[in-house]
Amino acid sequence: MKDYHGGKPIYIYRHAHDGQMRIIPCRLSLMSISDFDEAIRLHKKVSMDLGPEVFVPTSHEELAMLLGGKGVSIGVWHEDRLISMRAVQTDGEWVNESLVKMGLLPDPQMKTAVTDHCVVDKEYRGNNIQFLSGYEMESIVAEKFSVIATTVAPTNIFSLKNVLLCNFHIVGLDLHYGGYLRYTMLKRFGAEESIWTDAHRAIPISDIKEQQRAIAEGMAGYKLKRIPAGFAVFYAPWSINPTTTAEGG
Repeated sequence: MKDYHGGKPIYIYRHAHDGQMRIIPCRLSLMSISDFDEAIRLHKKVSMDLGPEVFVPTSHEELAMLLGGKGVSIGVWHEDRLISMRAVQTDGEWVNESLVKMGLLPDPQMKTAVTDHCVVDKEYRGNNIQFLSGYEMESIVAEKFSVIATTVAPTNIFSLKNVLLCNFHIVGLDLHYGGYLRYTMLKRFGAEESIWTDAHRAIPISDIKEQQRAIAEGMAGYKLKRIPAGFAVFYAPWSINPTTTAEGG
């Protein structure tokens, strides 16, 4: 069995197939290339439950890059099994390629990191692991980078809600990954820009064109709220002052 001493202990629920739910001890730790096989196993298991309109799995080649020095990866382990993995691209060339694919400009200062994925085994969902690993990752990434970028499918309400709760802002909405709709989202550490919520606009999540229009006007999505017809995304001006619109990606 692998030695996970040095990781942070966390205690979470596991949902058994027979309906049993009990708290188990797990560990949260940095991952390395030695964890490659477990990363592949978890990705394969998660992708079986989710279609590409929700989740496009990371390739084996890119997993090796993330674990081999071109990214930072955090894993949550139950005994010797990986139950959750969050990975961020940090290699400048790779990050800039990803930013362009997301509809953003490259970052010549190399101060942007890109969230590659966050996956959780379905037996351990409902423990806010995405939330916990997100802040753990930020404590590492913020030492060198000032922005994290990510994409989330509008149909993946659980992940979208989590990312917004971690204070990311929606700055784009378009087709990516071969034709699948994705939000482009940013979190700026210590940004001068503010969200001016007094001027917010609530737009149904199903109204793609209206959301794209709001983004084009310099607004950013910052909140998700349930409405009778489903969900609405709150958009508001994103700028240094209410009359100065920031670049929205």
